[in-house]
Amino acid sequence: MTTLTNGPVDVVVVGGGLSGLVAARTVQAAGRSVRLIEAETQVGGRMVGQRVPIPAEARAAGRRDPWIDLGGQWVGPTQTRVLALLDRFGIRRFESPHAGETVLIFGAHRCTFAGFFQGFPEGQPPAVPPADWADAMGALERFQSLVAGLDDGHPHRHPAAAALDRSSFQDWIDANTRTPFAAWYFAYFCRAVGFLGPAEPEEVSLLHVLWGQRTAPQAEHPEQELLHGGAGQLPALLAAELGTEVVTTGEPVQAVEEHQNSASPFPLTVRTERAAHPCRAVIVAMPPAMVARLRFSPELPPDRRELNDAMAMGACAKVLVVYERPWWRQRGLAGIAIGDRPWVELCADSSDPESGCGVLAAFVVGHRYRRWAALDAAQRRQAVLDDLAAYLGPEALDPLAVVEKDWPATPFVGGAFAGWMPPGLWSRCGEALRRPHGRVFWAGTEVAERWPGFFDGAVRSGEEAAAAVLELLG
Repeated sequence: MTTLTNGPVDVVVVGGGLSGLVAARTVQAAGRSVRLIEAETQVGGRMVGQRVPIPAEARAAGRRDPWIDLGGQWVGPTQTRVLALLDRFGIRRFESPHAGETVLIFGAHRCTFAGFFQGFPEGQPPAVPPADWADAMGALERFQSLVAGLDDGHPHRHPAAAALDRSSFQDWIDANTRTPFAAWYFAYFCRAVGFLGPAEPEEVSLLHVLWGQRTAPQAEHPEQELLHGGAGQLPALLAAELGTEVVTTGEPVQAVEEHQNSASPFPLTVRTERAAHPCRAVIVAMPPAMVARLRFSPELPPDRRELNDAMAMGACAKVLVVYERPWWRQRGLAGIAIGDRPWVELCADSSDPESGCGVLAAFVVGHRYRRWAALDAAQRRQAVLDDLAAYLGPEALDPLAVVEKDWPATPFVGGAFAGWMPPGLWSRCGEALRRPHGRVFWAGTEVAERWPGFFDGAVRSGEEAAAAVLELLG
């Protein structure tokens, strides 16, 4: 029960992830009063990290406790808004480690090659049968042709949107590939890329996949750089800039009420279990699936309620495996591996050279995640290490530390990398994704029209929601 009415502010921001923090700071910088309310005990949302303590003997050998990112970690050269934010705080970047060969396992075949593919191929192709690679590349050409036909912005107004939205990505894969490898090539892409949740190809709309590739293309190298000290340091810096009097944590919002026909200069109230927060406008910076938990008065329109209920979060656990050194490099490997292993379909070298330790980021996603999450802790750990050993070598079985982040089990996030659209949802409810609800505005990486599912999309949507609110307030 609410026991306290706080002093009114111009804007309340609900959600302390990157998008909410940016929105609050933009409002504050414009001279308006703002309050940010976060349900978790710390800010950051899907942008969170930690330091991993290593044994004393490793430190004696010159190693330092590494920072790891439990959520997002990469940035790319065309992600201009997040890069500007990093530069403002003096956060240093370094090239993602990629020297050496990539490992591919498909079926019983393992190969290494001086290239990579994720949304588009670069470098040397893998040593798969030429007919398999030709099948995948022919399908990719048809896929990119569909991508090029979309306009900028959200896709639901495109003349072909309804037809493309009726199909799942799996429908398109079935119609455009002949070989198991080519079919897996696109299914892996669906499970690996930020704007896709991750989702399984039978779950997600073809239109959503095409739109994501249009607005967040892998050809622009969104994983080109990592951050010294990890991406997870940024939310605390933003929160400190806002000030302790602005940021409230550990206080889940329950309801957002707009008092229609009210003469009050603060016609909205954001309610939590502990307090009421009067304000003039609200920015809800949460994934749609989490917005579904809030009560609104007046009630949200039917299309927005359906969007909240149906836009599921990605099924993904991220497992960070720390070693005393990046031993795979002595084998001539880049630490990047992809394949149809039982648990880990993608891993990448995430080692900060300033720590001296080796760090592999492994992803367990989609149907693999659902099976993995049912295991006990020891089984989950061993499943990941076994797959890393198959990819890179037996040294993978002897880490200093293994840290899991089970995103679907995280109470106020509910999944990662992002929310995604099933077939038909863009056509029915796409208009509701950005449309304000009275004086309530929406932010979050899912809302972005450029780089959705990435940090840059979160920053853009926060800035745009703040600009809309400032325009409303005059």
